[in-house]
Amino acid sequence: MKLIQNAAIPAAFILLAGGLSAQDTPSPAKDTDPKKSPPAPVGPAKIEEPKVTMDAEEIRTKTSYGFGYRNGRTFVNQTGRYGLRLDDLDRELFLKGLFDALELKDSDIEQDKINEALNQLSLVIKEREKKVAEENLSTGEEFLAENKKREGVITTETGLQYEILKKGDGEVHPAPPQGQRPTKQYMTIYRGTLIDGTEFDSSKGKATAMSLNVIPGFKEALTQMPVGSKWKLFIPADLGYKQSRRSAKLGPNSTLIFELELTELKDLPKPPSRPLNRPTPQGAQSVSPATPGRPGARAVSPPVRVPTRPGTGKARAVSPPVRIPIPPAKKQPDPPTPAPPKP
Repeated sequence: MKLIQNAAIPAAFILLAGGLSAQDTPSPAKDTDPKKSPPAPVGPAKIEEPKVTMDAEEIRTKTSYGFGYRNGRTFVNQTGRYGLRLDDLDRELFLKGLFDALELKDSDIEQDKINEALNQLSLVIKEREKKVAEENLSTGEEFLAENKKREGVITTETGLQYEILKKGDGEVHPAPPQGQRPTKQYMTIYRGTLIDGTEFDSSKGKATAMSLNVIPGFKEALTQMPVGSKWKLFIPADLGYKQSRRSAKLGPNSTLIFELELTELKDLPKPPSRPLNRPTPQGAQSVSPATPGRPGARAVSPPVRVPTRPGTGKARAVSPPVRIPIPPAKKQPDPPTPAPPKP
């Protein structure tokens, strides 16, 4: 879900809507009388400039709240994943600091003192997160121990639990062997909650393309579900996000519940093939391999970022060789032949 929207979108949308309205205007019926001269060409439709339709107070009210709300959501999205809570902040001082900055005033507190306090807060949050992780792990284990006793709940060797809500009779597409490139993407409709019912993720009822670069519990289910199936997954912390906090809602060692429907398998587009022999551009110097006594070319390797194995979310540097031509050394002229002696 996009929470931060571009403020320029409404104006652009108005212009686009005006253009579409002009294009959708029905053209007049054709006159088949050959005696009549053809109609004069019609110029492009004139797009009306957007006009102010709100009064000044309404504009001020809605934009003031909108700026505050959107910046607040950005702030909580950035800090919530580190465990910052609303009660860690003094509301009045937070707003005072915000407006002092907006008014370009000097800070009431020296920046060194602020940084020192922020470091102290991070230590407080770190200790608190340890306790949250322990509590979530214990609560999740108790929940899963009781849940596996319910009729219809299946527990796999890894500890993943699932319940079949709807049976599918389509294809089952397992994970490709290690080192092989995936050939399919999974179209899924899903909704993720915590064991207390708090929703933390959803496809909003729409089929979403998904790869196998997901948490282990989700990957295990995707590669065992027939197309058309709908399962309810109960994912323990070690098959989920483990000790990582993902947001203000999704804390460390959380047990996850997903309703997952696999609607379709789609082919992944094939990567573009690379020609073995690339043509040399006209005017470019062709470089041959080095031979004894003559330099050829040297390889320079700029780093290229490529994805690592699924699940890491990081990239590693790979250095493909780039051939840079080196001009051959100039040949030294032969010494002059001495003239024969005069008789």
